[in-house]
Amino acid sequence: MDDIAIKTNRLCKGYRLYNAHLDRVKETFHPFRKKYHRIHHALQDVSLEIRRGEFVGIIGRNGSGKSTLLQIISGVLQSTSGSVEVNGTTSALLELGAGFNPEFSGRENVYLNASILGISRSDVDNQFSDIESFADIGTFIDQPVKTYSSGMFVRLAFAVAVSVRPQILIVDEALAVGDIFFQQKCIRYMEEEMKECTKVLVTHDMHAVMNLCNKVYVLDQGKLGFEGSPIESVEYYTKAMQNELFKTNSATGDPDQSKPFKGEASEHHGDGWSYVDKEDRAGASEIQIVKARLISGLKKEPIMTALNGDLLRLEMIVESTAALDSVLFGYILKDRVGNGICGDNTLSMVTPTYNFKSGRYIVSLIFKWPDIAPDNYLMTLGVGQGDHPLHHVIQCWAHNIINIKGLNDKEAVHGIFTNPIIECEVATIE
Repeated sequence: MDDIAIKTNRLCKGYRLYNAHLDRVKETFHPFRKKYHRIHHALQDVSLEIRRGEFVGIIGRNGSGKSTLLQIISGVLQSTSGSVEVNGTTSALLELGAGFNPEFSGRENVYLNASILGISRSDVDNQFSDIESFADIGTFIDQPVKTYSSGMFVRLAFAVAVSVRPQILIVDEALAVGDIFFQQKCIRYMEEEMKECTKVLVTHDMHAVMNLCNKVYVLDQGKLGFEGSPIESVEYYTKAMQNELFKTNSATGDPDQSKPFKGEASEHHGDGWSYVDKEDRAGASEIQIVKARLISGLKKEPIMTALNGDLLRLEMIVESTAALDSVLFGYILKDRVGNGICGDNTLSMVTPTYNFKSGRYIVSLIFKWPDIAPDNYLMTLGVGQGDHPLHHVIQCWAHNIINIKGLNDKEAVHGIFTNPIIECEVATIE
């Protein structure tokens, strides 16, 4: 247990909800203890372990219990049942402005907030210049915080929180209100100056989750729905959101994958086809991707690697269960941690959409492999319906179906991809 920073065991938190304020009084004084409330379960049987030094993300929809969980871990709330064990000094950025008196100046609030965190006044005196420098709010440090913007609030709060050099840092969406430069400053500080610190981040920023976290927990309606790597957890969360949006049950409406496509060779090993399991699909599901493969656009052979500039052919076998119009197809190429690198859909073409009857079809998208850094990449495939390139009905979203190793014949790729310099001019200054 020495390496465990935070451990919860069957943690539950319930709130009594009343239809009217008077119902509280009725319930209190009712001679037969009649109940006028109903219980809202903000957390239900949440058990997790966070090891020392881990950077853990907690994601989920609004109302899933993320903030409640952090408040219990931080000691702000008491759980209804279950237990929580926290091993180490903790500093938390919870709701914006928590621990700040709006009538006090920023300077006064530094001392107030530090005292809440257990820092002595003499220690704050020694660290104040560093706190002031990190917050970087100028002369506003001596103005009442009620005059601060939300960005200034979080600058000062983060500066105080990290000044105590906590063993555990808990951040609940606070960084989202800061500008991009301050966000980058905080991320650099956490990565460089707080390597040994256990960090727990609640956020809706999936890019931050995938790039910062070692492990991610997904909460859904107060329950722990999933835990795993950032890419697995974001994929689970995204699919759950899409299925909820379209009220799709992945156990129904599943195409019969055993039925071969007309003219298609059945189950030949080495033909490159990847079947799309129902667990990997999300969307309205009136048309679904059954399987897909990536082949050479010239040799028409399945490929496992692609070189910058190679002509590729992405083939998808799709099944439509209804007559549909304005159907479009596309793909997104993602790196090993799930960042979208590039992609496109057919709305950029001369013939942007297609009409379908019930049945099976083979769809081919032809494109060139981009000039990107050598690495392993995943392809997510999509079928939509509509005429807007970003806002359309998602009929089928097939997550991370094709794994391809990208190669590059250049000496170096600076960044994710190469953006060539067109010209360089050098002139003498007299």
